[in-house]
Amino acid sequence: MVRRCQVLAAARRRLGDEAGYSLVELLIIMFILLLVIGALADGFTSASRAEVDQTNRASDQQAARQALDRMRKDIHCATNARAPQILDGSGNPTDAWLLDLPISSGCLVDLPAGDSGVQWCTAPINGSTTRYGLYRTFETPSGTPCNAANADFQVDYITKSNLWTVPDCGAGVAAGQIKTVFVDLPVNRDYPKRPSRTYDLQDKIGLRNAGAC
Repeated sequence: MVRRCQVLAAARRRLGDEAGYSLVELLIIMFILLLVIGALADGFTSASRAEVDQTNRASDQQAARQALDRMRKDIHCATNARAPQILDGSGNPTDAWLLDLPISSGCLVDLPAGDSGVQWCTAPINGSTTRYGLYRTFETPSGTPCNAANADFQVDYITKSNLWTVPDCGAGVAAGQIKTVFVDLPVNRDYPKRPSRTYDLQDKIGLRNAGAC
């Protein structure tokens, strides 16, 4: 009995000697935990943003490739090509360009009856000078011009307005050769901050139905 009392007394003394955490120690521990949790949250956020950015870039590049494929078919079918700058209602040049492609009937499956060709055009998005949209429409006999209001949207985040170069016969195209349309299609949705990430599609497409120079 005495031995048991001595053991219990010793246990009480050990428990009494144990000190708990002070308020300062608790605050320090909480601060350290907040730092660790904040670092983990920042890592997850950065990874999520990177994934979204990669998805957006892949989507933009895919849209550009599809537009170039569609444009290539139109140019192959065209009997001629012009790439003038679009004028406003007063005849002044605007920050937009047009690719005019007269097409003979029967070459393009989707060319509606009565339309004389296809037009591609660019137009600035929200007045930007580094972000343009690309549009496609059919050219009616009345000559309705391609613009953002009446054409089908194709690609966003193009970084320049003039995408086409069409050399004339005798000015870069020798006799016996067919005329070509040079297409330069740069896409970058973050161009002002990261211009080096521009995805630039280029192609030289022959006017197969235009005949040789």
